[in-house]
Amino acid sequence: MGLRIVPISGNVRPMKYFIFDIGKVLVDFDFADFSRICSGQLGRPMAPFSADELELRDAVESGHADDSEWLALLNEAKGLGWTMDDLVGIWSEMFSVNETGCGLFKKAQQADGVSVHTLSNIARHHMDAIEKNWSGFFDGADRLFLSYQIGVRKPNAGIYRHALDQLGADPSQCFFIDDLPENVEAARVQGINAHQFIPENHAAIQQAAAEFFGWD
Repeated sequence: MGLRIVPISGNVRPMKYFIFDIGKVLVDFDFADFSRICSGQLGRPMAPFSADELELRDAVESGHADDSEWLALLNEAKGLGWTMDDLVGIWSEMFSVNETGCGLFKKAQQADGVSVHTLSNIARHHMDAIEKNWSGFFDGADRLFLSYQIGVRKPNAGIYRHALDQLGADPSQCFFIDDLPENVEAARVQGINAHQFIPENHAAIQQAAAEFFGWD
């Protein structure tokens, strides 16, 4: 069978890409709740996280350390006795849906000419917790770019370049939302249309997305 050549109409819009952070964009959480839950289980205030402990947490999110290492450190340093199921359960308790972010996520999935992706600093146990709460939460996304799989975290330029290379996308075709200003700025340096997603900016982001994607 010969190759069927389909003519492209001059009024067909080129593909555009909506790229979502996950934490505090699609799902909300407060890391202070983690210490509160730990303290409740210990029956005493939990010692603050040290710089070394936070460094290991970041290493887990960048795939340079395993979730089990983070769990072992928590158990040893904080006097806990958790299993991995316990850790996942704590995060599933902490996560809640961000209605505005998820509304945009679903709208983008249903729009013509829009490819939907995530780009997130995240660990495997966080993803397991989201799936535990909402099975199939990411089923409508085309690609998931996750720091623990890529090996680098935002705002490192490498994670943005990785996503762009994998998508084969020009940065000007991409609309990215993230809650942290340093991640937004790093994306802008790469030429991506990036916006800080915080409650004060939700209406402005919805308007900017509508203009970028040509939504009503």
